[in-house]
Amino acid sequence: MHKQPDKPSFFEKLATAIVDRRNLIFFLYLCALIFSLFSQGWVKVCNDLTQYLPENTETRQGLTIMEDEFITYGTARIMLSNVTYDMAANLAAELASIDGVTSVGNGTEQDTPEEIAEYFKGSDALLSVTFDGEETDPISLSAMEEIKQRLAPYDASIDSTVGDSQAETLDQEMQVIFAVSVVIIVLVLGLTSHSFAEVPVLLLTFGAAALLNMGTNFLLGEISFVSDSVTVVLQLALAIDYAIILLHRFLEARQHTLDDRSACITALSAAIPAIFSSSLTTISGLAAMMFMQFRIGFDMGLILIKAICFSLLSVFTLMPGLLILFS
Repeated sequence: MHKQPDKPSFFEKLATAIVDRRNLIFFLYLCALIFSLFSQGWVKVCNDLTQYLPENTETRQGLTIMEDEFITYGTARIMLSNVTYDMAANLAAELASIDGVTSVGNGTEQDTPEEIAEYFKGSDALLSVTFDGEETDPISLSAMEEIKQRLAPYDASIDSTVGDSQAETLDQEMQVIFAVSVVIIVLVLGLTSHSFAEVPVLLLTFGAAALLNMGTNFLLGEISFVSDSVTVVLQLALAIDYAIILLHRFLEARQHTLDDRSACITALSAAIPAIFSSSLTTISGLAAMMFMQFRIGFDMGLILIKAICFSLLSVFTLMPGLLILFS
């Protein structure tokens, strides 16, 4: 009697279907990525972290009362260096005439000697500006732009939250961090890989997952500026291992067969359960963040879990076709 060959397992059937339909998968990813490029502009970003405080906390209750009962006008402190007292006084009067500026405090004749000493020391002068509106009002933002233009000829420094968005600052810093991370990863992969063709496979896989995650954030309604800025870097740190595991499985399988298709099917069928079980620990940790009282944890946890799922999807469906394409 001849021994019947073992029937392929579920993961082998799944891997075979993915590998054999790689061209269709490429087309679907192309459509999804184009959609994500446009849908990124639909994402609503909240720049106020206090909105994520629980309603029953004293801080949130106090902020609510303050916002309802008082108007917090925008302010700015301007440090002038290498100026005389008369120059500072004249500039203060000039800034006070700007539309949107309520007052500019400096050492004037009606100030006490103590106040004058506070405003002017040596060749440095401190001007305190109060705006007509709150820090996010258009009239305050317009006045701040005018102030910056008037201060251009002077050696001046401005300390103010008017026109200074924490979201923009954090986003710029995270872009630098992300660029540095990508450069380091490319260098490490280039030095440790068997072939330089492995590097674009890993970068394309991660890039597709990151873009899909950012393009679907609009489905969550509104997200915090923290989540919007740091998710890409955290996704890279948490999910790059999944692609490396599949790559190594593929390289090992190629040593036993010259058929790239068979090697990819073997590698993918073995990698799916291993990578999926590994991702569960990461997802569990992120899910625990969602139970924080400070609701920024729920926001970040949900977006990062979505990012991990897209990373898994890209590794399991897009990367096998890329491996064969670049092999």
